[in-house]
Amino acid sequence: MESTTSLPIDKLVQEATSYLCKMKYSKSTISHYTVQWEKISEYIKEQGEHLFSLNMVMSFVRKEYGIDLNKKLSHSQLFYIRCVTCLDEFNRTGSFKRCHQKVKKLCPEIFLPILKQYLDKKYEDKLSDKTVTSKRIQMTGFLDFLYTYGVSDLKVITAKEVLSYTSRLRDSGYSSNSRSCILFNLREFLVFLHSHQLISQPLQDLFPVIFTNKYEKLPSYYEIEEIKELLSNINRSTPIGKRDALIMLLAVQLGMRAGDIRLLEIGNIQWSKFTIEFKQQKTGNPIQLPFSQNIQLAIADYLHNGRPASTDQHVFIRHRAPFEPYGITNSFYYVINKYIIKSGLDTADRKHGLHSMRHSLASNLLRNNTPIPVITGILGHQDSNTTRSYLRIDIKQLRKVALEVKYE
Repeated sequence: MESTTSLPIDKLVQEATSYLCKMKYSKSTISHYTVQWEKISEYIKEQGEHLFSLNMVMSFVRKEYGIDLNKKLSHSQLFYIRCVTCLDEFNRTGSFKRCHQKVKKLCPEIFLPILKQYLDKKYEDKLSDKTVTSKRIQMTGFLDFLYTYGVSDLKVITAKEVLSYTSRLRDSGYSSNSRSCILFNLREFLVFLHSHQLISQPLQDLFPVIFTNKYEKLPSYYEIEEIKELLSNINRSTPIGKRDALIMLLAVQLGMRAGDIRLLEIGNIQWSKFTIEFKQQKTGNPIQLPFSQNIQLAIADYLHNGRPASTDQHVFIRHRAPFEPYGITNSFYYVINKYIIKSGLDTADRKHGLHSMRHSLASNLLRNNTPIPVITGILGHQDSNTTRSYLRIDIKQLRKVALEVKYE
């Protein structure tokens, strides 16, 4: 949510600049930030204001640099957005918590109180931060659409506006599974709006049934030789390479999810037992994973020779100032993707994020005739039914048991 402090914009820029110096940003980086912040300061004062407002400043930057958030942005445009979001983050928290923030749509200011009321209710319902964040992003997209459509009062929306939004979803390239997820959240949001008399019609009735197909696509996986090729392209003589090698090994050999890797703490590593023990972010269930000697060496090498000096207990912290843990949305996609490009692997019809390495582990365990309950334990699934979905990707094993049917 947007907020303002009592600090005048000049003072805010001054203190944000001092923070950059304190966090040991380079002189050139500090100069680049302050040039943009001075422009922002001048604009705010030209509007007869003296306090920072995210929505007002973002609107200025988008017009000033021709930024369209629905299109791919250049590096310079991303930096201009970064300057604004950094100043906003410092305005709210007194620090910069994330080095790179993905550009997101902003909720129109007129709808902010309603969105906040809805999200507060979700927190009251004991939903996790990750789930609430997902709902916020999706409903921000819906509210942004309404505002662009010319709606400034939710009480006037009708089925026409809602169905126009769902049509856009259908044409936007989302998978049917992703569209279903958005529609479930949209229906829930409309129920909230109607129950609180914020809309006049029960528009949730537009979706009495939402169809979803969780088996729409097979899980993506890579052969053992392909994974070896990926790992061989990591330069482990550099701090970044040591970090990337460890992240990849945790995903490839232990099947850890990106969120669990990101949240992994030094205390989770039990050296005396050669295990990594933690509570899974997705399920909340504890898990104990034994690690081999190569992972042991990779952990020791990264902690002693690659990881920036920090008192923070997270294993992985950013390698650029400020040296803090990675943000909640970081899935380490860039880590694996750059090595896939270096390896020249064919990713046609295959996802190539870190989660594909988890799928690959499951597939390779199946090929080695590992019992389903064992795979369930390794992957940390709550029950074997989830694990059985990986049977669909073991085509070679399926062929062995397939019945021959004569063509008539």
